[in-house]
Amino acid sequence: MKVAVLIRVYDRIDDLKYNLRVISETWKNNDYYVIVVSNGKSNGFEVFPESLPLIDKLVILQENAGHRKGNSQLLMEGGKYIPEDCQYTLILEADTWMYKDGIISKYIKQLSENTDTVWASADWYDKYYALATDFAIIKTDYIRTNPGIFDFELFPECHIANFLRDTDGKYMWITENMPVHVPSYVRYKYPYVPNIKEGRFYVFPESKTVTHHIEFLKGGMEQKKGYFNILAGTDFFPDAKIENKTWNRFKMKFWIGLSRCFFKRSWYSKKTYKEIIQN
Repeated sequence: MKVAVLIRVYDRIDDLKYNLRVISETWKNNDYYVIVVSNGKSNGFEVFPESLPLIDKLVILQENAGHRKGNSQLLMEGGKYIPEDCQYTLILEADTWMYKDGIISKYIKQLSENTDTVWASADWYDKYYALATDFAIIKTDYIRTNPGIFDFELFPECHIANFLRDTDGKYMWITENMPVHVPSYVRYKYPYVPNIKEGRFYVFPESKTVTHHIEFLKGGMEQKKGYFNILAGTDFFPDAKIENKTWNRFKMKFWIGLSRCFFKRSWYSKKTYKEIIQN
């Protein structure tokens, strides 16, 4: 199966370098066509030369649409370069690293068995219908016939859910990348939630994925590599060796699993579609 991997990056070029290594060395189940779209060059963020051999198509945007529109800009431009023979497209943030690609094959198979289902990613919010955009598998034909799926400014995850509703596109959750958030009433430090204001987990043991913004980690990139080694069960990054990986992985699963027991809005109230007013 040939799969397009559309990676978007602004300033996280170090993350991109390591992510491309992970993809090249551990994703073996499919034939991947890697597209990298960057809008950081004008601000000094250029893709490293050592990353270039691992990229099939590099798209450099000279203009940056800004914080609110930049993510949309990268996806919409990158979508123009998806090869015709790629039935599925994975959209991926540069800082989202996944060890091996079994999850991709699993959800491609499920999408192929469900004609009306066009999107697979994690459930993002408890209150609103919203779908993760950091790691999502999409039927490519749907992107081609509905380019507006990536035309957003605020609340991209809510926009995706709203757009699918309006175009009768069905979705499925990638449960291995859930839960994403702790409830909003958790106001103090919680394990594996490095930025409590966002309230997000950045490790997902079931999919062997790390998504950290390194500025939230005291140990920076080395700590992120260490987390990745824990989830991978091997020292993929030998400069960040971790002892007792099994124990550390158990702790991640325990604290993330415990959060599922926290009282949530969705237990007593149905999700709603967020009304988004774009400028």
